[in-house]
Amino acid sequence: MSDEISRLRAVLNETNIQILALLRTNSLNPREIARLLQKDESQISRSLRTLERFGLVEGRWMRIGGKNIKVYSLKFEELRISFDAKGLRIAIGRNVLSYTPTFFESRAPEVKTFVGRKKEIEMLSGPQPVVVVYGIAGIGKSTLVARVFKDAFWYSITEEDTIEYVTWQLALYLSFLGFSEMLEYLRGGGKDIAVINRLALKGINETNAIAVFDDIHKCQDEDIETFIRFLSSHIEKGKLILISREKPRISYDDRVLVIHLKGLDSREAYELLKLKIPEITPEEFSYLYQMTFGHPLMLILVSENPRFSGENLFEYFFREVYETLSEDEKLILQVLSLFDEPVDLNVLKKLFAHNPFPVLYSLMKKGLVERFGSGYSLHDLLRGFVEEVRTISEREYYRGYIEYLLEKNTAKSFLTAFKYAVRLEDENLIKDMTELRIRKLWRVALDFPASYMKLLDRIKHSPYSKKEIARIYFNRGFFEKALKLWLEVKDIIRDDFHRFDVLMMLVDVYCELGNTDKAVECFAHLERIFSRHPDDPYMKLGYYIELTKIHTFRRERREALESAFKELEALRAYPHIYPELEALVLYHIGYLYVEMGNLKKALKYYREGLKVSKAYSLPFMENLGYIQLGIANYSLKNYKAAADYSRKAAEYFLKVKNYRRAIDALFRMTVSLIGLGEFAEAENAAHEMIKLAQSTNYPLGWSAYILLGILRELQGKEGRRYLEMGLKKVGGNEYISAGLKEELSVIFDEETIQKWFP
Repeated sequence: MSDEISRLRAVLNETNIQILALLRTNSLNPREIARLLQKDESQISRSLRTLERFGLVEGRWMRIGGKNIKVYSLKFEELRISFDAKGLRIAIGRNVLSYTPTFFESRAPEVKTFVGRKKEIEMLSGPQPVVVVYGIAGIGKSTLVARVFKDAFWYSITEEDTIEYVTWQLALYLSFLGFSEMLEYLRGGGKDIAVINRLALKGINETNAIAVFDDIHKCQDEDIETFIRFLSSHIEKGKLILISREKPRISYDDRVLVIHLKGLDSREAYELLKLKIPEITPEEFSYLYQMTFGHPLMLILVSENPRFSGENLFEYFFREVYETLSEDEKLILQVLSLFDEPVDLNVLKKLFAHNPFPVLYSLMKKGLVERFGSGYSLHDLLRGFVEEVRTISEREYYRGYIEYLLEKNTAKSFLTAFKYAVRLEDENLIKDMTELRIRKLWRVALDFPASYMKLLDRIKHSPYSKKEIARIYFNRGFFEKALKLWLEVKDIIRDDFHRFDVLMMLVDVYCELGNTDKAVECFAHLERIFSRHPDDPYMKLGYYIELTKIHTFRRERREALESAFKELEALRAYPHIYPELEALVLYHIGYLYVEMGNLKKALKYYREGLKVSKAYSLPFMENLGYIQLGIANYSLKNYKAAADYSRKAAEYFLKVKNYRRAIDALFRMTVSLIGLGEFAEAENAAHEMIKLAQSTNYPLGWSAYILLGILRELQGKEGRRYLEMGLKKVGGNEYISAGLKEELSVIFDEETIQKWFP
C-alpha cells in the first residue's frame, strides 16, 4: 500500500489536482474542464486517463449524436478524497496521503536568494486583513511577499488586463478551496461587477483565502480598481495583499497594514553582498552601500562587477555589465523585453535554435531575469534600458510567439496572441486570426468579451475588427449598434469567408429586429457565396443556421424543420466540437414540433438536448432546456409543470444576469401562471419583464405590457392603458404580435383574444 501512496504522490501535479478539485462538486466533460482551466483539451484528456488509471476518477460513456462522450467524476469506492484550505487528503485503507495542494503553478517570483527583512516578515504575518506593500522598482516588494505567501492566489496585473480574466482566475482558485458560487456565476455568463464583487468577498471570507495582487500601479482597468477597493474595504477573514510602486487608491484604516519598503539596512546589505562576493572588504562594502542605498537589485548588479566608479548606476550597468554578457545572454534579454508577461521556457525553446535554460540560469544568478513558475521575465527596472539597445526584429519573434500560443487552443492564449498581432498592425494576420476565432475559438467572444473588445478597439479602423466588435454588441443585445457596424463593412470586405460571416450576422440581427424582408435580401447574397464554397464546413453550417432562422421567423414551420435537421447534420460533421449549438438546435427542433402539434416528438428532442447539455456539463444550456420543457408542458395545458420549469430557468438566468434568456423564461412563466389563475405572481413576473426590457430593449420584453393589461382585465381592473402601450411597443414586430396571439390561444378563445388585439 505504501507503494500505491508513493505512486499517487507522483501523479498529483498541478493540473491533476485542479481536475480533482473541479470534480469534487460536479461531473464534468474534458472539454468543459479545459475551458475552466484554460488548458488544451488534449492535455486534460491525458491527465484524466492517468487519474482514471490510478483509481482517482471514473468515466462513463454517453452516446450523443453519433459520438461517444465521456463524463468524469471522482471515484469513492476505494478512495476517500477531501479538500480544504490547508490541503488535500487521500485515504486508501488505513494509509493516508496528506498533500498541500499547489492549485496553480506559482505566479509568485521564485525566491532563491533572500536575506533580512525580519521585521517586515513579522508584520506580514500580523492580524490585519489588508496589507499594502509599496516602494520603488527592484526594492524587493514581490520577493518579500512571495517569501511569506508563496502558495497564495497570486495575480500580477498588466496594462492589458480586464476584470474578466482576473475574476475568472480568482473564482477558479476559490472553487479549489471549496467555494464554487463565483465560478458557477461566471460559467453561466455572469458579468455584473457588483455581483462578482460580493461573490469574491464571500469566497475569500469563507475559505480564509490569501489573495495577492501585484503591480497594482500598472492597472488601467476601472473595474479592476473598483474590485480591489471593494475587497479592501470589506474583507474580514483571509488576507488581501496589494503590491505597488505607489500607495494604491484604497481606504486606509486600522484594518490596513502599510509597509513602505526601502533599501536593506547595512547589516542585511552586507549579508547579501557576502553571498555574492565572499572576499569583499568592509571598505568596499561601505562604498557600494553608499552608492546603492541598500537597493537589493542594485547590490546584486554591482556584485557582478564591483569596480563601480560613481557615475549613474544605469550607465554603469550598460557599459560594465551589459557589455560583459555573452551574445546569447544579450539576445535572451532583448527577446524578453518584447513581451509583457513571463515567457514560458517552451516558448523560448521554440524561438531559439538551442536550449536556452543555461543562459537563463546565468541571467537569473546575475539578477537580470526573474522566474515565475515556468515563465521568465526581464526585471521591470531593466526593461526600458534593454529596449533602448534592442536590435532584434519584433516581427520575427512576435510571429513565433503567436504561432506557439495558437497551438494551445484556449481563449486566453488566443487573446495573448491577438495582442501581439495588434502590435504588428498586419491586416492579413488580423484577418486570419479573426477567421480562426470564428471557426474554432468561438468562446473567446463569450467568456472574455471585454478583454477582446479592448484589443479590437486599438485597431477599430480595420473592417475585421469592426465586424468582431459588432458581434460582441449583438451578443449583449445591442442590435442597432451591431447593425450599424456590419453595414459599414459589408461592402468593404471582399474575402468570401468574412463577407459570408457578416451576411450571417446581418440575417440574425434583421430577424431579431423583425425585418424579415431585409433578412431575406441578405440571405440571398449569403447563398451566392455558399454556392462557391459548398464544402466549407463553416459556410455549410452557417447557411442552414440562417435558412432555419428565416423560415422560423416567417413561421414556415415545415420548411424550418427540414432546414433544422440539415443544420444538425452539418453541425455534427463540423470539425470542431460545438455542443452548445447542438443542444440549441435540438431544442429548436423540439420547439418546431410543439408548434406543429407533435408534442411526443418535441419531448424526444428536448430530452436529447438536455442529454447533450448534461454530457458536456453546460448549466446554461441545461436551463435553456427547462424553458423548452416549459413550452411543451404549456402546449399540453400542464400549466403547473410549465410554470415550475420556467421559474427554475428564470431564477438561473436572472442569477447569471442573462436578461434576454431571463425574459424568455419569464414570458413562459407569466402565461403559464395566467393559465393557472395565479394572477398576483403572474403580475410580478410581467413587471420583472418590463424592467429587463427597459435595460435591454429586447423585443419580447415589451410584450409584458400586453400581458399586464390582460391580467388587469381578467381581474376586473382597467388594463387598456397597458394594452395600448404594449401594442404600440411591439406593433411593428409582426413576429412578436403573431406569436403572442398564438400563445394566448392555448388558454383563451379567439373572440376573447380579439378584444385585446383590435
